[in-house]
Amino acid sequence: MKRLVTVAALGLAAATSQYAGEARHMTLSEAVHLAIDQSRLLKIARLKVSESEERKAGERSAYFPSLKNESNILHVTDLQNISIPTGAFGNAGGAPVPSRETILPQGRDTFYTSGTQLSQPLTQLIRIRDANRIAAAEVAISRDELKQAENEVALRVHSLYYGVLITQLQRKAAEQQAQYASANLRESEENVRNGDALKVAAIQGQATVLESQQAVLTADLQLSDLTAELNDLLGLPLDTKLDLDDGVPTGFDSRSREEYVQTAWSQNPQIKAAAEAIAKAGAAVASAKTAYIPDITAYARQSYQDGLPFFVRNFGTLGVNMTWDLFDFGKRRAAVRERQDQLEEARENLRRSKDEIAVSIERSYNKVERTKNLVDVAQQVVKLRQESERLARNQSAQGVVLVSDHRQATAATYRAQADLLQANLGYLLAWAELQASAGITPGF
Repeated sequence: MKRLVTVAALGLAAATSQYAGEARHMTLSEAVHLAIDQSRLLKIARLKVSESEERKAGERSAYFPSLKNESNILHVTDLQNISIPTGAFGNAGGAPVPSRETILPQGRDTFYTSGTQLSQPLTQLIRIRDANRIAAAEVAISRDELKQAENEVALRVHSLYYGVLITQLQRKAAEQQAQYASANLRESEENVRNGDALKVAAIQGQATVLESQQAVLTADLQLSDLTAELNDLLGLPLDTKLDLDDGVPTGFDSRSREEYVQTAWSQNPQIKAAAEAIAKAGAAVASAKTAYIPDITAYARQSYQDGLPFFVRNFGTLGVNMTWDLFDFGKRRAAVRERQDQLEEARENLRRSKDEIAVSIERSYNKVERTKNLVDVAQQVVKLRQESERLARNQSAQGVVLVSDHRQATAATYRAQADLLQANLGYLLAWAELQASAGITPGF
């Protein structure tokens, strides 16, 4: 059993050395800003915004005339020539005109054409306008999704940041508990040697030492996992040591539930994206209806040819082109109805999003109030534990109680302080969740 205790102590020392050395100091606000700047998820979201903006620019260019060139080299297997038979024009001086059959070639087997055309859509401008409305809605939606992702990253930073602080204090409490268990083991072994206690007391003490050291090792592993996850979220090397500032902000703008709901309906990116989806679906309905309108395009063309009969080498063309689908077996009607269903879906999704956000705000608001009560209770427990530790320290100095009792009181104080920090950080995390639900990036 003593050998097991020694091995566990060596493992505890090795795990403790991991956190020795210089660490990077960081506040909560710095962590949030760093995560928003470095997060790969947010970088992808920003690229999606840029992608949608470029798509919008492409749709806008359709308003303007297009200049195109079309060139061809063609070869035909046969030509239709004009044949004038002998004497087709009568006789002149007793000789037929023409005197023999004459073949007039029409062009060449291989000919070249090249034309440069300037086209301006006319009736298509209605469809182009709707396409631009759709593209603009997609840009707005991508920006709302970026904002939503930023809020989620900031909230995740709060959760990991607070988790690391809580685990660090829990580890200190576990260390004090281990020291208490070690002191209690020494006293139990001394009592066994003096015949004042049975051997089972020493065995129980050894088991308590191992359990307390296991708690420290568990806290080390949890702290290592949380730190690595936070480093990954911040875009730092996974083995970066962090010195987190526990002076987290406590001043918040307290509002009523109704004010938070109204703020969410105007700022929450999820609701704004749902509203933009309605605008996008409405533009899609209008665009589908334009399929019933004929496409009319005005154009001007300059052409060059070599080898075509009855055409000069260079000539110009002005005209208007119309394309109209007269009958399509209900395809356009089905497309319009499909877009109308999508519009109704978008409206229903907006109503659902508003209800979900209202419920989320109600839940977060209640959580803030409950965690505030937990903080008040935890503060009272810490005061009582500190007073108990003070009395145990004085009694230990006077020899009234054992050293292990003092260690136990100290461990209880650390546990109470860890519970208080956990209650405080739970309260702050509840505020962060409430801000995120209202569309405000927490800590930014």
